[in-house]
Amino acid sequence: MHTSKWIRVRPLTVADFPFVRRLSAKQNGFTVPPPYVLWLLKRTNPQSCMVVEHVKSGPVAYLLSILVSEPREKVLYVWQLAASKQGMRTGAIDVALLALRTFVRRVGARKILFTVNPESPKFRAIRRYAYSLSAAGVRRGQFLPGSVSRHEREYVIKVNRSHARKT
Repeated sequence: MHTSKWIRVRPLTVADFPFVRRLSAKQNGFTVPPPYVLWLLKRTNPQSCMVVEHVKSGPVAYLLSILVSEPREKVLYVWQLAASKQGMRTGAIDVALLALRTFVRRVGARKILFTVNPESPKFRAIRRYAYSLSAAGVRRGQFLPGSVSRHEREYVIKVNRSHARKT
C-alpha cells in the first residue's frame, strides 16, 4: 500500500461534518448523513469513525463504521468509506484501511460487514482491499430488501483468528 507521510488518521469531529456531507454527496449511491446522525456516530462510536487528514490540505477521506455485538462475536459494520481526488492520490484510503485493521485487531472483531452494488467499481476495490484486513477474502451475503436498495448486497469479511485479539 502506498501512503504519504503527509496524512494521518484522527477521530471524527463536529468540524468535519460539512466535509463528510460534501464528499458523501459526490459518491454514487451514498446517503448524505444528516448532522444528527454524524453526531450520534461520533458520540457512540468515536474510535471507529475517523477522518484522514492531509497536513496542509485538511480532511481528504473519512470512514464511518459501527461496532456491534452479536451473540458470541463482535462485528464491525462499515457504513461509508470515501476519499476526495486528492485523498485518492495521497493514499488516504490505504491509511484509513490500516487504521481500520488496527481497530479491528484491538477490539477483537470477528467479522466486517458492508453493503455495495456488486456491479460497481467500488466493489472491486473493496475486494482488493479486503486482503489487507484479512486473508479470508470477501463472502457474499444476501441482497438488501428492495425498499432499502434495489442493487446492493451485503458482504462479509471474516477476520482470521490470527488477526483478531481474543476477548
